[in-house]
Amino acid sequence: MRLIANRIREVFELYGYGEIITPAFEHLDLLVAKAGEEVVKQIYSFRDKAGRLLGLRFEMTTPIARVIASNPMLPRPVRLYYIQPVWRYEEPQKGRYREFWQAGVELIGAECPEGDAEVVALTVRALQKAGLKGFVVKVNDRELVEGLLEEANVAPSQWVSAMRTIDKLEKRGESYVIQELAKLGLGESGARTLITRLNSLKGSIEVLSQLSSTGSERLNRGVRRLEAILSELKDGYGISNEVVIDATIVRGLDYYTSFVFEVVVPKADVGSVAGGGRYDDLIALVGGPKIPATGMAIGLERLIHAIEAENGAIGDYRVVEAVVIPVDPELRVYAARVAESLRSAGIRTMLEFGTRKLGKALERADKLGVRVAVIVGRSDIEEGVCTVRDMEKRVQERVLLDSVAEKVLSIVKSNLKSD
Repeated sequence: MRLIANRIREVFELYGYGEIITPAFEHLDLLVAKAGEEVVKQIYSFRDKAGRLLGLRFEMTTPIARVIASNPMLPRPVRLYYIQPVWRYEEPQKGRYREFWQAGVELIGAECPEGDAEVVALTVRALQKAGLKGFVVKVNDRELVEGLLEEANVAPSQWVSAMRTIDKLEKRGESYVIQELAKLGLGESGARTLITRLNSLKGSIEVLSQLSSTGSERLNRGVRRLEAILSELKDGYGISNEVVIDATIVRGLDYYTSFVFEVVVPKADVGSVAGGGRYDDLIALVGGPKIPATGMAIGLERLIHAIEAENGAIGDYRVVEAVVIPVDPELRVYAARVAESLRSAGIRTMLEFGTRKLGKALERADKLGVRVAVIVGRSDIEEGVCTVRDMEKRVQERVLLDSVAEKVLSIVKSNLKSD
């Protein structure tokens, strides 16, 4: 988990995003404001000692919107990232837990499609840096879908319900969705026609040509925004093969207002590993001014499952890179100094206390996956050297004390390159 989080954090900061940490719980009325019916049922809620009704955060966007609402004078656009746990009371399954970690960003104060493109590009780069390869970014615009609902004569008051229903396509299947849409005034025939049309709008940007320019202004706004985002991704970021249009993607949270996207990994049966979109009304809804915003979140547990499905392993990350072993307890103080010199050089170092025989200490280091063992003997101290052992190659040499850190670093780096 830490290896993946660190790789993602590096990308977030390369794009100019700063970290934010919010409380684990919020006032319940804030969390349910625009969560969506299904998510509201999954919120862990409780009363504190003062009788206030609180809830554990189920995602990070709403708490961050509350922070921005309380600080409306922050210079915009505000770029924030987070890597924190969230909670939902849902059925545990592969890649889905009741406590899980999200890594995401919020771009606040940017209304242009270029902001949406930046968030998608950042997501692509973060997933690539984490080690994921065969993923697809599915993009859509809720205004496009609302335009189709409008053409199908679905009342605007029913659009949110329709979106919630369409969002269940992958989980519940077409038959269920058509049946539920029919109850919203479409009838079975109208519902089937709508789903057929949504399914036809999948693929490259050319699929948007199916939509008549004489459609509603709402539909045309959605089309124009998608075209602008895809153009920016291709021409500005060199990203095109990873991104496709999918008009069935609407996202389950009610606070999304237009552009939305999800990232799926065909080889991994874990659902979407990331998703996000634009939420231009949420900050005003939680008490602040109307500020446009867009963001995304990566599910770290799902991402780890997906990487393992592709590669069989996450990659190399060892908590301990080196171990310093005094061959006698009387040499422990000197060995501690050697260990501190390695730590000062940025090498993650463990100190043995000299209570184990050398063979047992080396055996333990090998089981822990330690790269290098630095052995301190009495004659070594007298001669101003240490014995540096490459645990992978099973070779060792005596090195002057002033050069031990440099030697250990060279072994660690050479082994990293060969992995």
